[in-house]
Amino acid sequence: MTTLERPTAGTAGGTAIDPILASVLQRRVDAIAKEMATMLMRSSRSPIFNEIGDLVTVLFDKHGRTLAQAEFAAIIAFGAQPPLEYIIDYFGDDIAEGDVILHNDVYTGGNQNADTGVYLPIFHEGELVGWAAAKGHMADIGGMTIGGYNPSATEIWQEALRIPPVKIMAGGVLRKDVWDFVGANIRIDFVMEDIKSMVGACTVGSRRLVELLGRYGRGTFDAHMDYILDSSEKQVRAEIGRWPDGVYHGESWMISDGLDPTRRYEVACDITVSGDEVTFDFSRTDDQAPGITNMPPASAMGAVRIAFLMLVAAGGINIPTNDGLFRPVHTVFRPGSLLNPHFPAATIFGNQMCDEVVDAIMSALADALPDRVTAGWNKFICTALNGTDPRTEQPFVTLTVFQRNGPGAMKGTDGWDALGFTGTAGQMRSPDPEMFELSSPHFLEYHEYLPDSAGAGQWRGGLGTRSAWRCYGDSEIGVTIGESVESEGGAPGAGLFGGGPSGMNRMTVEYPDGTTHEWGSKELVELPSGSVVRSVSGGGAGYGDPLLRPADLVADEVRNELLSAEQARIRYGVVVDAATRTLDAEATAQLRNTRKGGQ
Repeated sequence: MTTLERPTAGTAGGTAIDPILASVLQRRVDAIAKEMATMLMRSSRSPIFNEIGDLVTVLFDKHGRTLAQAEFAAIIAFGAQPPLEYIIDYFGDDIAEGDVILHNDVYTGGNQNADTGVYLPIFHEGELVGWAAAKGHMADIGGMTIGGYNPSATEIWQEALRIPPVKIMAGGVLRKDVWDFVGANIRIDFVMEDIKSMVGACTVGSRRLVELLGRYGRGTFDAHMDYILDSSEKQVRAEIGRWPDGVYHGESWMISDGLDPTRRYEVACDITVSGDEVTFDFSRTDDQAPGITNMPPASAMGAVRIAFLMLVAAGGINIPTNDGLFRPVHTVFRPGSLLNPHFPAATIFGNQMCDEVVDAIMSALADALPDRVTAGWNKFICTALNGTDPRTEQPFVTLTVFQRNGPGAMKGTDGWDALGFTGTAGQMRSPDPEMFELSSPHFLEYHEYLPDSAGAGQWRGGLGTRSAWRCYGDSEIGVTIGESVESEGGAPGAGLFGGGPSGMNRMTVEYPDGTTHEWGSKELVELPSGSVVRSVSGGGAGYGDPLLRPADLVADEVRNELLSAEQARIRYGVVVDAATRTLDAEATAQLRNTRKGGQ
């Protein structure tokens, strides 16, 4: 019973509540969501789905309240519910068993046009009882560039085919006209096969939920789900109630908007903790950008929820991820700002701005919740590559999310090495190197931890990585998706309470003619066959005074070649013999004593 309140008998809607059954049902709906995700990943064609897991599957009740989700990509997971609210209002009573609805439009609740969702209403004994949803990053969904990422885009129509709620199946029958219309606007055939896999995953979720209702009864199930949602709300309210009341301020910066690499945009957050509720107000955030670096409010809300869950989890509390968890959490995104742009602004980069949102929240609460916040993360960077595969003469799209950056440390814990993007909360996978090479025309030369990349501290940041791959696609184009690029003057993540800053990112293209190019954070470049891309993804920032880190831990990292003897001395005041990699305890004590002023 670790995920619910202490068991107490009671009633909900006139139905007696069995806390043990509630726990069983909560775990059962979680298992259904996970089964849906497994089915989707194993039946889909795109490596973005079956290798990376850039997707989510969710079960909702009939009102659109989240019951459970399998959040491989958390920023998408929390972006799945706002479209359903719109869908329910849009169709009203015009929903029937066998309907399947497709949606991606960021101006009707979507988080990113590439993140397309399938929504299936679930019926039991003729009544609507819930919804199953599958949502993921499509390899292509139309627009001016295959894959959707183009830094020169200035309006939504250039990025993707906008899909407001539309039925691709009605009463169990495929709407061939609608299906063919969507397919005609997509360059890669297997995307339509992936949509079929999403429909299949939702069908599995529907069957499993109907089986559950058949076993326990509709009234019992609904009453116990209400109990579970209320229990989650009570737990999170009790957790917020332990936070000190006050108003806290934090900021982060985005460098480059894709059109102008010198532009700086502030993401500013004012957090009000009052009793058992918390409000995240981003009204001071800068106005929207002219290009792709705008974040739809559904994506911004998802980023807030990711940061909030980090803070809650740091308290050692395990609460089911459902609608009740976020009832005490409120968000404000000013219309016309970077986090709530006016139509028809371009928004494809929006999900990646999760880094700035999380950074602003953590910096705001550093003094109020020093035991829960993380030091600054190195902001994520990867590339979207597309072109024609000469082996098949077919178009390809791939994401190089094996470029893994380091998260910040927190009190008592080093940052997780090479965790990656805040928006996926460490759950989205790196593609298998062999599958990367088989599914796209590339050869991965190396991918490894980056020594000396972790920000120093009593608890150090997570290590970053370095990677290199050779391109041999025809007409290949690459687009960087990220932040903190050294050549643009990007800002490192800040260390906390004496900890060192995060590392920086660097991307270099080596062309076949011997010339090189420093690749910016949001830049489209041509990659002639034979080009080599070399990537450095920095580590996270440290927490606490580095001189307090145990010397034997520092020496162990020197022995494991994660830290050089030189940097051990400079950053930590630890003396390790470079040849034998053994700790010199006496020299270390003397050096640290000197650094501390002889105290």
